[in-house]
Amino acid sequence: MWRFSTLVCGIAIVLTGCATASVTDVSPTRNPFPTMTPGRYAAGEMPTQIALALDGDLALNPGAVNAGNQATSTPSYGRCPVLAAIELESPPAIAREMDAAIVRYLDAGGSAPDLEEALRSQWGVLGASGFVRADLDLSGEGTPEIIVSYLASDGGGSLLITSCADGRVVPVYETTLGGEPPQILWANDMTFDGAIDLLFSSRVCSGNTDDTCVYRTQLINWLDRLGQSVNLLGAPVESSRPPTIEDVDQDQVFELLVRQDDDGNAETGPRRTGFDVYDWNGGSYVRSLTQLDPPRYRIQVVHQADAAFSAASYDEAIQLYQQVLADANLRNWQNDDEQILPTYAIYRLMITYAFLEDERRIELYQFLQQNYPDPAAAPIFIQIAQTFWDALQITNNLRSACLEVETIIAAHPETLGLLNRYGSESPTYTALDVCPF
Repeated sequence: MWRFSTLVCGIAIVLTGCATASVTDVSPTRNPFPTMTPGRYAAGEMPTQIALALDGDLALNPGAVNAGNQATSTPSYGRCPVLAAIELESPPAIAREMDAAIVRYLDAGGSAPDLEEALRSQWGVLGASGFVRADLDLSGEGTPEIIVSYLASDGGGSLLITSCADGRVVPVYETTLGGEPPQILWANDMTFDGAIDLLFSSRVCSGNTDDTCVYRTQLINWLDRLGQSVNLLGAPVESSRPPTIEDVDQDQVFELLVRQDDDGNAETGPRRTGFDVYDWNGGSYVRSLTQLDPPRYRIQVVHQADAAFSAASYDEAIQLYQQVLADANLRNWQNDDEQILPTYAIYRLMITYAFLEDERRIELYQFLQQNYPDPAAAPIFIQIAQTFWDALQITNNLRSACLEVETIIAAHPETLGLLNRYGSESPTYTALDVCPF
């Protein structure tokens, strides 16, 4: 085991000017939680309607107002079909037709308990976790809706909600999330409007191990004017574990907390963990806050530093490159060795100091001369750093120095492979990314 760790400590001391390297936490700070629109209804007198008269003058136009506000009849959601003993038809091949067959069964008088037994014994679509529930009054009309969670033949986990309307049974929500039958995580008022909000999630796995599984989650609410349940989240939210419900900002409106615990695998590369907060904005739930955990792997700090450099946040980039060198708590990713990323960080410090004309570039060059007297035997990124420095002394031109770096990379294409081995979700580097001037 050679003395690279000692060299890293030495470079940290040189760059920070301290006997002991002090690493500042540069992970995102917790932002103040945003104030969202409370989930209450406002009532008040509407302003007088104004229309444009034929002569061009503003005038009252009550006829137009009346024509646009005619009363419509409201279905009676409490009146259901008379119960009867009937048979459930043979299982259709696709989810939409399965939903339709279930609705026909209930509309003809089938009961929720009989439906559950038929779906389990005749169709075989409930599995170990599917269900039929008739205990939640989502519409607030006094009669519970029927909620069916099952495995569709063509799409996996599916959810169907039916309601009674004027003596008939009608579907008021249908979705297919894939994976296992959806499970209800929450059935209560989230938005402080008196109505039940239904949060449900389906576990979906792409392989045979748990690390291939995600939870797809939806949140729905009954909307009186449509006579339907509507989705409050837009697209399903995916997470490594089921979301939780909390009143984070203590405003009586609950937020949805989505924890991201999956730190990646060999295919994806390392992932940042943390959580997202979805809050009510008066019409839907939107992501209002993302809080990332501090990076755990050295390559994550490298990626963060390179992104800061690209965004011209040079002080932040320098601090992050120094963290790559000095933070003993950072872990190596699966295929890391002990020298590639630290030496890459040294090289990036060299080009950053050169661009800023920072005097620390002289100290860094002297460190390289003392510790790597034979460039040919040095790690590849040390060779690149010294080549960049030598070219810059001759031409005093950053672009000319980068052309020399590109020549080395062309002769040693494996150099890019050392940076591009961190999975499909990590950045892909080119020679121009390595030396961006």
